[in-house]
Amino acid sequence: MPSLYRLKRELLFKVVFYGPGLGGKTTTLQHVHSATRAENRGEMVSLATDTDRTLYFDYLPVKLLQIGDVTVKLQLFTVPGQVYYAATRKLLLNGADGLVFVADTQAARMDANLESLDDLNANLADQGRKLSSIPHAFQWNKRDLPDVLPLDELDRRLNLFGVPSVGTVATRGEGVFDMLESITRVVVEAYRAELPATSSGRPKGTPVFIDPEEVGLSDAIRGLADSQPTRAQASPEPAADPRAPLTVPSGLSQTRTPAPGSGRDGFSLAELWPAADRESVRVAEHLIGARDFSGAVAACEDLLSRVLAAGSVLLGGQPHPRDPVILVMLLGLDGIRYMAFRSVARGARVKKEPTLREALDCYAFVAEARRALDRVARGP
Repeated sequence: MPSLYRLKRELLFKVVFYGPGLGGKTTTLQHVHSATRAENRGEMVSLATDTDRTLYFDYLPVKLLQIGDVTVKLQLFTVPGQVYYAATRKLLLNGADGLVFVADTQAARMDANLESLDDLNANLADQGRKLSSIPHAFQWNKRDLPDVLPLDELDRRLNLFGVPSVGTVATRGEGVFDMLESITRVVVEAYRAELPATSSGRPKGTPVFIDPEEVGLSDAIRGLADSQPTRAQASPEPAADPRAPLTVPSGLSQTRTPAPGSGRDGFSLAELWPAADRESVRVAEHLIGARDFSGAVAACEDLLSRVLAAGSVLLGGQPHPRDPVILVMLLGLDGIRYMAFRSVARGARVKKEPTLREALDCYAFVAEARRALDRVARGP
């Protein structure tokens, strides 16, 4: 059953994306994050290796519906596909309300798909669960590549219980929201079926009743973004120009003056970060070089919030820790430096311009926090 947080009035459905390594799980979540309106999505948390493959998990909360005073949310997780992260996959399956098996549909990858599906069944068996009793769906990914298997063959060999399946091209977002609608619908239907009912068929004693048709579930999924690519209109995005100007995130200062020795053409520490964070790192470096120290500190504060969210989830907490100071200490960071960082950030928000030294100290602390997170993720 999903989690109900009575104080926050939130009903949370946990959906785990499972499948072989490099099958498209992270790319799927990245598209959902980038395409979903800001007011409907939380921060995407990713723990990745230096080669950008998922090391522990990706996590993305999505606000789906408002039913009375209760907010219905999806908690989307991916698991690492590499064989040697079996313990992490098993841990993330705990409490899953639904599963999406993301298959790489190239013929050469069928063995990897079968191995991953066997691994999923084994991990569920260890928890006393069966795939047949869990709401799930299949995502047939990479349909734009040559030598892909026919959809009916994929269903015959992998989709043994005849659950919903959708062909996708995650790199272009093609079919991704169709997949999200399919898994959400079966998860909500399973939740509704478990609710106690009165003689009239309506649930009794439950704080939230969801009928997919009454609440307009399909419209809610489609309404997460202004527009979604379809199979007919999806097209590859043009490659980014490595010399294009940096895009400064909303809320940060806009500076047109190029920063010497920073950004794409100069020295940068961005390569030490996962791909999803590198643009923000370059922005911070750019703003320091342009002497916009308030903007640079704001960019560093955004980066630090991502690090602490990832660290909190990794250590078994929520993405927004109640006491970040304790989390900082658990990551092995200097608490005094963290408090100094917060003091500078608060000052910048009330128009107290930081000094160059303070901006550099903030930047250095964020870089140290990222490396500390990597050490914790790797383990002893």
